[in-house]
Amino acid sequence: MLDAQGSLPAFLTVDELAAVLRCQPEKVYRLAAHGQLPSYKVEGRRLFDPREVTGWLATRHEGPTRLDGNRGGR
Repeated sequence: MLDAQGSLPAFLTVDELAAVLRCQPEKVYRLAAHGQLPSYKVEGRRLFDPREVTGWLATRHEGPTRLDGNRGGR
């Protein structure tokens, strides 16, 4: 659970993650409650490890990436 520096990771709140994902907080709650989005529940609060969210997002990517050489028609 400790990061490379030996400290605890900074967690995102539901509202912070919703802002990053550009969705409503209710959607974040729903995904977490159904086990579709990795989270921690601490005293009734959902918290999200940014590294786990990054990994989760990578599994949901669709289509080619810019790393694949696709520059969106440029």
